[in-house]
Amino acid sequence: MIPSHLIKLIEKQPGDIYRDNKDSVIDALNTLNISLDSEIGEFFLNYAITFFQGNTLNTELLDIVDPSNEIEACTNFIHEVWELPEDFISLTGIQGEGCYLYDKNSGEVLDFDLAKRDEFLAGEHQLKWNSFFEFLTWYLS
Repeated sequence: MIPSHLIKLIEKQPGDIYRDNKDSVIDALNTLNISLDSEIGEFFLNYAITFFQGNTLNTELLDIVDPSNEIEACTNFIHEVWELPEDFISLTGIQGEGCYLYDKNSGEVLDFDLAKRDEFLAGEHQLKWNSFFEFLTWYLS
């Protein structure tokens, strides 16, 4: 269940944040092999990322289906080009040679920098959040 303090932060965001079409989200989550019962699944089934204004200046969170399947496209890129493990899903664009990654196995969110790829693959993470809700709370605070 999404914590009430996080719901308050989400509901302060601009635009139409409430999800109307859940079928497209279910399809996207299934394509990415993400459980509908996970925190990220629960979030995207209820909310759409419009223009979330976060803690980081130039890092915009992507929505799972609107306006397109950008999460899937960026995730394919990090797997094919950066050769990151299939467990990771990109939550942001990759223009700055880095992104926030969601780990499908643990539910953690990690801050990835391509310049530190070898260290990342060795398990050395500079910044991480133990859950998607923890990350989103940080991002929106």
